Parts: sequence; structure tokens; C-alpha cells
Amino acid sequence: MSATARHQSLMDIHPRELKRFVTDLPTLPVVFQELFSRMQDPDAKISELAEVIARDQALTIKILKLVNSAFYGRSAQISTISRAVIIMGFQAVRSAALAVSVLERFKDLETDGAFSLTEFWRHSIGVSCLAKQAAIVLHVSVPEDAFVAGLLHDVGKLVMLQHFPDDVNDLTRAAAEQRLTWRACEEMLFPIQHDTIGRALFRAWDFPEAVIEAVACHHTPTASSRYAELTALVHLADFFSYHMDCGCPGSAPARTHCQDAARLVALTPDSANEVLQRARDEFAESLELLKLLD
Repeated sequence: MSATARHQSLMDIHPRELKRFVTDLPTLPVVFQELFSRMQDPDAKISELAEVIARDQALTIKILKLVNSAFYGRSAQISTISRAVIIMGFQAVRSAALAVSVLERFKDLETDGAFSLTEFWRHSIGVSCLAKQAAIVLHVSVPEDAFVAGLLHDVGKLVMLQHFPDDVNDLTRAAAEQRLTWRACEEMLFPIQHDTIGRALFRAWDFPEAVIEAVACHHTPTASSRYAELTALVHLADFFSYHMDCGCPGSAPARTHCQDAARLVALTPDSANEVLQRARDEFAESLELLKLLD
């Protein structure tokens, strides 16, 4: 019997059961598992990575579409994975593969309730734009890491929606009616929250530790240790997404952001305005990423 069959609601899952619950969920396709395994090898060759990706034509197309998107600001189109690695670097292509793997995993998810998937992905793309631009403006963290952590920070909500849609719809309605943040409403209703689910899922999928920690601590940035600056960027991007009209769907904005996170990355009013302007300029074009869900 699967974990989801054993539990009818998130209220039935004790935090100690989360690891087993996530392990019972479907894994990533074999091509992604092999790709991520190769990417952890410091001696991996470009030709080997390109060969793994090329086995899946749809994956190749989506990764190239992403690396040619506004996220990377390329003026000349990149037509092959090998060229993408050479021109943009291993880190950028790895981040693109991480993002596409998750988009692919949840692309067929549907909802007929209060939770809007379109608004969810719009928020995720907005946070990724803000986090990436903050990394550039503030000269902290790797922009590609900030992009992928921002894009994936709320994926735990998709796991909740996929397996416990009634819980998500109840939470969304309650948050909207009572003007609560999503996280505050989660803490009132369930023993585990979306950031904890995201951490467990990405750990099971063997994602980079930087992404795992930023996802796990984006609501509690002071709990971050090894990747505190990246986590701070995602936390701040999540907060400022409301200033770009792409805040978390179905819930109220947080009243303030963590001041310690802002101090850690030396965020000032002037730099915040610059980040917002740069992210707004990028956001409209970056919404094209929604086509990757087709």
C-alpha cells in the first residue's frame, strides 16, 4: 500500500513519516537521474552530458528553450546542448536541467478548485526573476542557483495538490477569507508545511544541497547555515513578488521580510528598487516559460 493510500489528509502525516511518504512518490524519469548523477562527477565531459540529454528529444528542446529564454539574456540563439555548456557554463545548463525536470514532473497536474496552477507558476517565475536579479545586483550567490531555487521554492505545494487536493483547496479558501499568509494557514492546519515537503522531495531526488537548503528555509532564512545568502535571496524575492503583482496565489502577503536576511545580503532601498526594476523588465518575457508546461 502506498503512502498516499494510507493517508487521506496531510493532517494524518506525522513529520517523522515524511521521508517514507516522499520515498513512495514517483521518482524522476531515468534520463534525469542519469544526468544528475553525471553532473556530480567533477571529471564529467561535455560530450557525455550532451549524449545523455540528447537521448530525449523533448528534454533537449525544453532545456534549449530555457537557456535561450530571458533568464539568460542571450542575443544569439544556442542550438545544441554542447554549445550551451561551452558558452554558458556547466552551472547554467545544470540549473536549466533541474528546472525542466521539475516542470516536466508536474506538467500534467490539474486543479478544479480554489488553487490556480497558472498563478502558482506565475508566482514561481516572478520569484526566480527577483532572486536572480538580486544575486546580480547584490553580488551574492550564483545567479543560476538563485534562479532555480526561486523557481522551485514552492514545489512542496504541488506535492500537496497532487495527493491532497481537498486540503489545498480548504487551505486556499481559508487563507483568502481570513487574509492569512499561506504559511501561517499551513501551520494552523497541518503538522507539515510545503517547505518541509520540498526539502524532503529534493533530497530524495538528489538535488544540489544549495537548492535543498534554500527551498527548506525560504520562510525561515535565519535557520539556513551553509547557503545563507542564497536562502536570503529567495526569502526576499518571495516577499517582493507582491510588489510585482505576482505574489503567492490565494493568500495574503507577509507584512514584513526578515531584516537579518536583508542585512546579510546588504539590501538597501536603492538596491531593492534596482532589483525590482530589472526583474519587471525580465518578467514579461520570462512568462514564456509557461509554454514549457505544454
